[in-house]
Amino acid sequence: MKNTIKYIFRISLILPLFFSCDNMNDFHDEYLQRGETTYLSRINEVKVYPGDKRAELVFVNNDSKAKTMTVYWRSRTDSVVYTIPDNSVGQELKIQLPDLPEDFLTFELVTTTVDGKNKSLATELSSRVYGDNYRESLNNRLIDVAAYVESSNQLDITWKSVFEGAIKIELEYDGADGDTRVIEVPIEERSIVYLNRFDGNLKYRTGYVPVQNALDTFYTEYSDLPFSEVIEGLVFNGTSSQYMLIPHHPDFDIAAGEAMTVTCWARTPTIAATQRIFAKRYTSGYGDYGNTGYGLAFLGNTGNIYPDLVYNGGTQAINVPAVSTNTWMHIAAVYDIANKQMLVYKDGVLLGSRTLPATVLSTTNIADLAVGGHKASPTGSSAGQSFTGEIARLRFYKKTLSPEEIVGDMLSPRVTAETPGLLAAYDLIKVLGNGTNLTIEDIKGNHPAVLHGFSRP
Repeated sequence: MKNTIKYIFRISLILPLFFSCDNMNDFHDEYLQRGETTYLSRINEVKVYPGDKRAELVFVNNDSKAKTMTVYWRSRTDSVVYTIPDNSVGQELKIQLPDLPEDFLTFELVTTTVDGKNKSLATELSSRVYGDNYRESLNNRLIDVAAYVESSNQLDITWKSVFEGAIKIELEYDGADGDTRVIEVPIEERSIVYLNRFDGNLKYRTGYVPVQNALDTFYTEYSDLPFSEVIEGLVFNGTSSQYMLIPHHPDFDIAAGEAMTVTCWARTPTIAATQRIFAKRYTSGYGDYGNTGYGLAFLGNTGNIYPDLVYNGGTQAINVPAVSTNTWMHIAAVYDIANKQMLVYKDGVLLGSRTLPATVLSTTNIADLAVGGHKASPTGSSAGQSFTGEIARLRFYKKTLSPEEIVGDMLSPRVTAETPGLLAAYDLIKVLGNGTNLTIEDIKGNHPAVLHGFSRP
């Protein structure tokens, strides 16, 4: 009995060996029928450059049998097939991948023979693709201070600290020729930029790259660029031969029921003598030419601001202290015959007022309007009370400006022909002509001014 059990056990051990050999032979036959699997060389030299909802793959193919390359992403749910150029082994090749989602993507690269029977093992690489979400996260670079110098057309900007990824700034502004102009500025602590034919509407935006090898630059939205404009004026040397003359025109008369507001910036190094900013009358001794008119002066010794209105020889004036030497001041003088009042402002603040007598009916005369002096007569070549220093942004409004409008005028480096109530305006640094034949245009285009005693090449 024991011998019988031993034989059965030995047979049970041998039989599986026969069956196992049969299975191995089956696998071997299948392998011989299918043939050996041959893989193409795997893509090893490859880089990805991300961009705005797109990417670029740069790779080197080292297998002459590879004719196409399929790029998969999103778990092979999206793909693109690239035809590998002939005779390109060892060369750097590029594949553009447009219309990608903004996401972190893993790309798989597989090359294939022309008949599709042989492939390479997949090469994987990952990259973030950028888009609107990234763009909306960006901030425009902050400005510490910016100032514009009109005479040189230079904008001087001091920037605050730079945000990560910022690579440049774009400035956009209106040109005097009607064109929109764009200037690219590098990232730096201070930028001094020439604004050719600058005519306002200055904006800026910041350009970013998310990574060093990004295909695209992403920009913030444009923002207004706040800047102050350096005040520059016509320099008067304080001699009697140097002044500006606006020929007489009834527009500069203040008739019954009318008002005039005159604004300007002025600074002087001295208050030793009375200095005229402007006068629309001749000296009082010259008959009707001097008996009626209006003007504005700095009084000698005190430096008081002194707007005056003369009617039939009677002087109405406001005399207020406020002048500081070598300091720009915005002055606004209001001559309101309609409401019988005079007002004077400095730097947007009302300094003084005066009620006009009911007998003051107008300032009508036929005198020229002198700036930087007080002409004695229509024929004289000199002016008294000569101004020493600079006068800038001289503007005449045929209305009473409100306090808010006066502040607006003070804060406006320039006005246009469409500015409400503007009668005439002069940008005193814009001198035309050469030699001694010099003029300054009226921004409204109606009343050009002539310079006397000035010269330039």
